[in-house]
Amino acid sequence: DDDDLLDLISENRAMSRDVSEYEGRKMTSLTTAKRLADFLGDEMLADKGLQCKLIISAKPGGAPVTDRAVPTAIFATEPAVKRHFLRKWLRDPSISDGDVRHVLDWDYYRKRLSDVIRKIITIPAALQKIENPVPRVPHPDWLKRQIAVRDDTRKQTKIDSHFSKLTGPQD
Repeated sequence: DDDDLLDLISENRAMSRDVSEYEGRKMTSLTTAKRLADFLGDEMLADKGLQCKLIISAKPGGAPVTDRAVPTAIFATEPAVKRHFLRKWLRDPSISDGDVRHVLDWDYYRKRLSDVIRKIITIPAALQKIENPVPRVPHPDWLKRQIAVRDDTRKQTKIDSHFSKLTGPQD
């Protein structure tokens, strides 16, 4: 259901300082805080330590991630309020239902998941000479080059690799 999806996919950020101290900066938590204030009232921004639970939306298209942060609290409101603010924040007057599945930027989340799988599984496997255990997550280009160099059978060997240094007295 929607609550489980939001729990699994949302990010929770805390703002350690007052919102006014972040003036001029671009952050997903700052965008979320401002949208919470727009939605719930300016008294939300009065204290330090504001918790910003957010998702990243697909709209507006081409906008940076910081401009696509949406507070998850909006999905717990009545449909008319949710529709109004989603249309405003996502700059899309055609939004009719406000379903979180239609709002999410699935490509953003697939990329983030792929990056984590690379760091934890595929890169360590490749460095241990194990074939990619998650073929749907391709190796990065730098790792492909490193594997190609390591596994090249036509690579010229150094002459030092054919001889060993003698130890002890020589006659």
